[in-house]
Amino acid sequence: MLEIIVGDILKSKADVIVFSAHPSLLAGSGVSGVIHRAAGPELEKAAKILGPLRSGEAVITPAFNLSASYIIHAVCPRYIYGTLEEQRGLAQAYKSALDIKREVPDATRIAFVSMGTGVYKWPLELAADIAINALVQSGFETTSLYVVDEVTRGVYQQAFDKFTSIKA
Repeated sequence: MLEIIVGDILKSKADVIVFSAHPSLLAGSGVSGVIHRAAGPELEKAAKILGPLRSGEAVITPAFNLSASYIIHAVCPRYIYGTLEEQRGLAQAYKSALDIKREVPDATRIAFVSMGTGVYKWPLELAADIAINALVQSGFETTSLYVVDEVTRGVYQQAFDKFTSIKA
């Protein structure tokens, strides 16, 4: 099941949360900084020894002070020209995060943020199409996508509706 939720990913009931991480895996600005602050300083200590990562790669750490058990740090490419290579990199970041399911077989719920649409400047419609095409292939019982407002939720819902109509 895929659900699109306006809300705070830190309040999700997910076993695993996923966010767009800096390649160094150090706390960054935006959602990265919020998650690092909420999880506590242990998160950065655990993450930085796993980096640096290339665009499209993802790693998992404990979630420390969060209600989730794990955090997946997925590295997205910056949107510069909108090339096919950039688009493949964003799709690979989602896929890499979902592929970590085999490392946490007991986890049933995963929650994502709208990766790449903040400081990495991905156009919302393009990011939504890429995200939905990846997320519908999730092996988790419940996959949630947390967004900031109803406008953003509508764009992702439209991408989901378009995907399901093509597959019907």
